[in-house]
Amino acid sequence: MTGQQEIEHKIVIKDRRLLTVSGVKKVKSFDPKEITLDTTKGRVTIKGRDLGVNNLNLEQSELEIEGQIDMLTYAASGSGESSKGVWEKIFK
Repeated sequence: MTGQQEIEHKIVIKDRRLLTVSGVKKVKSFDPKEITLDTTKGRVTIKGRDLGVNNLNLEQSELEIEGQIDMLTYAASGSGESSKGVWEKIFK
């Protein structure tokens, strides 16, 4: 290792109503039907209904989402690191 420990990436889904993600770098986009995240293992898109963020802690790289979770996908490659996350744009 180069002195910096890699943050663990983990996804836990409980009853398709509660999703916990660790290893979150940025929230790229958010609306009640789709949330896109940059994680330590690539871009993740969550699709569903009535999605809402219960808890966001970027210092600990954790996110909790509540709602009807219908689909979770990873992007093939390239996370588009150059653009700012939605939370960075809101909280300038």
